[in-house]
Amino acid sequence: MKKMYSLLIIAFIIAWLPPAAQAEFREEGIAIIGEKGPNALRFEANGFSAFRDRYMLVSGLTRIYNEAGEPISLAELKVPCEARILYRKRASDGASEAISINIESYIEGRETETVWSLPEIEPLPPQ
Repeated sequence: MKKMYSLLIIAFIIAWLPPAAQAEFREEGIAIIGEKGPNALRFEANGFSAFRDRYMLVSGLTRIYNEAGEPISLAELKVPCEARILYRKRASDGASEAISINIESYIEGRETETVWSLPEIEPLPPQ
């Protein structure tokens, strides 16, 4: 009888665990960063399978590395460039947020610049 109660308790605990579908989504891919702003990047093209937006949020926690693999700040990031980006969908609002950005190369024949060109993107309103 004790074993049955133990199994029942285990089944009850498992039933209350969040489903795998709600697990955090992460993806890595190659993207061409065309513009940057104080808290977002905009793409001219991207290589992500599940990415639908044309911009991605960045924060002070986003790790950015230049083509030599050295850490740089968002202010030092030159655009346009091709980069390998690891991003996640935030659980709070579903927005795409960059976790790390590794510069692969700069776009040939185009001048790169570090200026801010996007307005600050406001968070989505609560639903």
